[in-house]
Amino acid sequence: MYQANRHRADTAANGNGRRSRIDVNQTLVFDFDSIEQRSLEGGPNTVAPLRIDTESEQVLPFAGVLRAADLLSRRILLLDAQLLDGAFFLTLGPDRIRQILARPEFLDSALAVAARKPSLAESLRAMILDARNPSVLAGFEFSSLAAFGAGTVPLTERLRVRSSARLRSCEPRDVARTVAAELQAASESEDPEYVVEEPTGAFAELERAWQSWLAEADGGRLRIQPWSGTFDLPSALERRPVPAALQDQGGPVEAALTVLSGTKNRSDALAYLRLHSSELSEHKRLLQDWWMNAYFDALASMHGTNWLRFSADPGTQESLPRRGFRWRRVPSAADSPTLQIRGSLVSTLGGMPSPVYALLRHQARAAILEWQEHPSQKTSDGLAYAVSQADATKSRRQARRAVWTRVGLTLGPALIGTVAADAFSSLFAGVGSALAAVVVGVPLAEFLELHESGKKKMRAHIHFPAVRQ
Repeated sequence: MYQANRHRADTAANGNGRRSRIDVNQTLVFDFDSIEQRSLEGGPNTVAPLRIDTESEQVLPFAGVLRAADLLSRRILLLDAQLLDGAFFLTLGPDRIRQILARPEFLDSALAVAARKPSLAESLRAMILDARNPSVLAGFEFSSLAAFGAGTVPLTERLRVRSSARLRSCEPRDVARTVAAELQAASESEDPEYVVEEPTGAFAELERAWQSWLAEADGGRLRIQPWSGTFDLPSALERRPVPAALQDQGGPVEAALTVLSGTKNRSDALAYLRLHSSELSEHKRLLQDWWMNAYFDALASMHGTNWLRFSADPGTQESLPRRGFRWRRVPSAADSPTLQIRGSLVSTLGGMPSPVYALLRHQARAAILEWQEHPSQKTSDGLAYAVSQADATKSRRQARRAVWTRVGLTLGPALIGTVAADAFSSLFAGVGSALAAVVVGVPLAEFLELHESGKKKMRAHIHFPAVRQ
């Protein structure tokens, strides 16, 4: 089972009191958050690292999530931090991502990056510069360090006392090397004056990973677009329903809800939850999901897009009303913008060889386009059918057995009708009986085929239980 949250932001009301429809060609993906990527696994078709977060109950293949998002949206929108601090995107690199998505040349048709600066290099620089105190580095928590074997020492506090002069003055081409060197220096010593000239080991690998994506963007093969709109997290937190399991709990849970409702920084929110994890116990994950869902609501509104979530989120989902896909009203406390999707789509796509996925995208282009233009349970059935057909593995024996089954369903009633002629004195009556049996038998074979492509079969792949049919 996986879940997708589809958030569609509304633009300001026009003069007629109606809200204009925004561009939903791009989709954010919750599971590509730098921290959430730690809960994914590589799967058989990637060279990605083993899962970093081994406490996650549900394991989803990175390739399956990436391909599912690729099919369900015209373009995946990544935030700069999801790319530059994403364990999978960094360890795989542009070439492997192209292979997974069956895009041999350019990624700009599948991916776009919303960056805080005009270039990825400047965005990387801005990520680790403290906007409130320009003289020192920011305490940015790089979640991807563990994927390179370099995340054993907490660096947040050490970075906050290191001078930013070297990073602020370096050329854009040297940003990746300088950031990696600063991280290595903080990792090796608490002394803020300690300097690493050239990154080595895991930090050199991190520099090369950054450089590969910077080159992809500089070469025009990856679409970079500026941040836009206003990040209004307080309003998103007010709109997002509190899971029933967190209501009326009192004590540490009530205190956590109060603190998180006023927290605007993700690192601060996660730090609070880590600090109080023992007293929050099983409620910690629900609190994190609730806050992160609101965080993505705000991001979607900021960028004028929607968002998907493939990992399970039962605590939030249980309180959601049933609704339709074309829901466009501004979400309120009673109307959450969450859709749950169940099915085997992610696991099926994750285990699919790249050439097969490329063939699927070509053969299913009509179904993909129909879904993207008119998302509904009905159009998802067509998409599910295309995926099931591409994933079908049928041996020669199975194929021949299917043919003989159809022949039997067609000729069986005819033979019965012919034999029945002996029981009649009239040959005309026997022949008529045989013909009538054929007329009945042929549809039986077709009905068998219709059953294999019916709603019940298709919704084993993609199903929206919270959506009106």
